[in-house]
Amino acid sequence: MTDQFLTDREVAERLGVSKATVWRHAAAGILPRPVKLGHSSRWPESDIAEAVDRLKAQRDGEAA
Repeated sequence: MTDQFLTDREVAERLGVSKATVWRHAAAGILPRPVKLGHSSRWPESDIAEAVDRLKAQRDGEAA
């Protein structure tokens, strides 16, 4: 199975944030950096899912 590549708009919609927030989080290392495909930047769907899982684990670890 291959990953679907998501645009910044699609990532923003899935996370419920703005496109600017997606880029800020990528620059800060909260989200992975995108893959360059020609002149476009795209995020593999699995990278976003892994980032969300990591953030959930951090949250759950801090609550304990």
